[in-house]
Amino acid sequence: MILVCDRTVSERAMRIRERMLACGLPAAVSALSSIREYLPVRILITFTDVFDDLRRMPFGHIFCIAVGDGFVNSALYAVRVSGEEKLLAAVLRRLALDERDDPAFGIHLTPEIFRGPGFYEIRGHTLVFTAFEERLFLLLALASDGEKCASPERIRAFCGAPSEDANAVAAHVHHLNQKLAPALGDRAIRQRRFCGYYLANRKEFSHA
Repeated sequence: MILVCDRTVSERAMRIRERMLACGLPAAVSALSSIREYLPVRILITFTDVFDDLRRMPFGHIFCIAVGDGFVNSALYAVRVSGEEKLLAAVLRRLALDERDDPAFGIHLTPEIFRGPGFYEIRGHTLVFTAFEERLFLLLALASDGEKCASPERIRAFCGAPSEDANAVAAHVHHLNQKLAPALGDRAIRQRRFCGYYLANRKEFSHA
């Protein structure tokens, strides 16, 4: 589905939705505050004056098309079109791409995990993470199939641990496991000898 979002359910957003529907493309309109109710979607359509607000929101790896003037950083998995007349062509080009052509950057998260500043919601539980714990969780949850384990050295490098003591990483893992326990059960993060740490049921949280 295509989701057209604006700060409110605006006339310009409704106009774009009607255009998509007229072309046989399923589309809905949402205010920024209600996007979560429509996840997952294939494409987000917004406006350049709203894009800065949208890009700070935790919607993971969803392709975005911004309509209007100004600059849109393509590294944010988005493109800009100058007007509504060019929007349909951009939508059709995107829908024609196979998913394996997606760029390697970006974070893939299922809608079950709705990430906001400092908190995660997992299986109905709101979990408050420190900055280190958040980076550690993302590192393990989004690991590729070839890198299921993360060594203490990789964790320190990725998460910015101030200490090189391996016991410091173990302490962070222990505290994070305590926070994850209500949602994911005991020992959600486990250790494999001579390999490192990994997240049990990792594929629940990512799509490779």
